[in-house]
Amino acid sequence: MKKRSKQILALALIIIACAIVSELIVSQPILNKGIVVGMGIDKTEKGEVEVTVQIAVAGESSAPGAPNRYAVVSGEAPTLIAAMDKIARITAYKPAYFHCHILVLGERLVKEGVREIATQLFAEDSVMDDVAVMAVKGTAKETLERSVSMQGAASIYLQQLNKINSSTGGHPTATLKSFVTQFETKGYTPYLPWVEAVPVPKAIGGADTGGDEQNYVFDCAKTVLFDDGGKGTVESEKVTTAIGLTGQAEGMTLNIKNEKGFMDVFIKKSLEWWHMEKNGMVTLSVIYFVKVIATDLAESPKDLPDKTVESMVKEEVRSLVMTTREQTLQTGKDPFSLLGKYHKKYGEKAEAQNLDLRLKIKVKLSDA
Repeated sequence: MKKRSKQILALALIIIACAIVSELIVSQPILNKGIVVGMGIDKTEKGEVEVTVQIAVAGESSAPGAPNRYAVVSGEAPTLIAAMDKIARITAYKPAYFHCHILVLGERLVKEGVREIATQLFAEDSVMDDVAVMAVKGTAKETLERSVSMQGAASIYLQQLNKINSSTGGHPTATLKSFVTQFETKGYTPYLPWVEAVPVPKAIGGADTGGDEQNYVFDCAKTVLFDDGGKGTVESEKVTTAIGLTGQAEGMTLNIKNEKGFMDVFIKKSLEWWHMEKNGMVTLSVIYFVKVIATDLAESPKDLPDKTVESMVKEEVRSLVMTTREQTLQTGKDPFSLLGKYHKKYGEKAEAQNLDLRLKIKVKLSDA
């Protein structure tokens, strides 16, 4: 019996020793790294690259009134990699980007051309390919330094905002991989959600999250379209909605208003098919399953005739999509990337006589 007890005790000591050693092995590299939760890139007035990271600070409390849990650090250099290396020297930690899920690109960089920087970052192994990318008004640095109305870092807020909007058709989303790939694929027009900081009263959200004294929320209703060289142009909310209606409409609320009145329609589900003909005739066939959630055309949304709902939805979708197509073609961009879809079917060497878009729209009412 005593022998068995000694064996159990020895086994327990071995397990404890292994746990202590493994803890030291695992924790040491983590302690030697700065965990990056958000990243931003700017082009300075001098033409240099400024990289800003938001780093999680270990040991800080998240309780109301407690110190900020995140630190914002910037590095400026002639090249992207040199700026990233400078951050490591400033912090005395090697930044770890595996928890970085948001990348914001500053306004000057977006307008002067972002393709080269985005491609370099995509080739950098330390940054994840699936990091979500957004373009911001102002600088990426000041965006990450903002105090947000909801508790937490600005980058965490933007991560949540991107997820919510992408699941409700709020804006077209992009990852670093999809963004760079579109630049490298003939006939595609890359796009990014456009983010603007909106000041709100300091009291909203409760705790002081650090940074400047003003609190903010972020709006990303607009979209940036890019040319082949990577220069971006900010487009209206209607362009964002039109892109969503041709592929990301599920969860979207469509606000329809004409001389008769208004109708807010929730798109529960959408199905779409693109048909490409060799001569360049492009047909988008789409079915929307919708529910009217508010209107002044009847006492209750349920009292609206089905034909009225169907005709108003069709008219609104057709107007938004075709107007967006015509307006953006004048600037040499195409948010629907029709030429890219054409080349995908017929090959890059194929030449369409003319790319004409037509719509076939069906609307079905849903009570769910």
